[in-house]
Amino acid sequence: MPGCKTSRMGCNTQIDYSKLILGERILPFVFELDLNLSVLDPAEGQNQRFCYRVTGVGENISTYVSLVHWVLSLCPNIKFDQIVNIEVTIGEERQTVIKGENVDLIIPPDTDPDTGCPGLKFDFPISKVFEGENSTGLFSFELTTPYPVGAANVCVKGGSDVSTSALAICGPVCSDEETCHANASQLVNVCVPITVRPYAYVGPTKTTCGGPLYINSRACRGKPGATCTFYATQQICIAIPINYGASATAGESFVECGMASEGECACHKDDDEDK
Repeated sequence: MPGCKTSRMGCNTQIDYSKLILGERILPFVFELDLNLSVLDPAEGQNQRFCYRVTGVGENISTYVSLVHWVLSLCPNIKFDQIVNIEVTIGEERQTVIKGENVDLIIPPDTDPDTGCPGLKFDFPISKVFEGENSTGLFSFELTTPYPVGAANVCVKGGSDVSTSALAICGPVCSDEETCHANASQLVNVCVPITVRPYAYVGPTKTTCGGPLYINSRACRGKPGATCTFYATQQICIAIPINYGASATAGESFVECGMASEGECACHKDDDEDK
């Protein structure tokens, strides 16, 4: 996946939302799991620690939108009292964290009303402007009970533009054995109307004499206050960079029940050959 860094754990330690175009807007933010500050394999008696760095990489133009809040879809078995030592720093300023308000845990079937995702919600805005005063956020928390590390969805909201679980980063998951990982692809023809609005700027004028000066007593010719108009035509070539992308969300699951049996699930060779 472009803009992502995959770790030995089989999940991305960095994801880049600036590569996704959502409607006419871009959420120009890079999320990174800081492996130096995180403690993913804690020793006995030590808390598991996850530390995420969120950076705005956009410009101060209307195409880019600032981050309003984001949600990390961690294992739904995690209780809020298991999440401790939550710290948030925006720019260089340490933020006051209030559990249940600006940091909240949304447990399924409940979801964040803006992104439609459950998980740990951080309600701290970050500026879209790269190297701006508040364009970087550092979010960390600890778990009193360690969990496996795997792909956890990151859901973001910026202004009126919403992206729901399009990208996933390394985070606390229930168990690798409880999740079936598969890839699917969709061929899509994307047509985007492009509007070109040409412009022309007139530079400073330069006046020169077009002949000798004549002085006489006759009245001036022409109309008082009138202007002179002429038309200039120039063919121009306009280069337009276009980035295409897509986001995907899962709908309601359809379930077809098979035969129930005691013990572990058994795969039948005949059934596999019929599929």
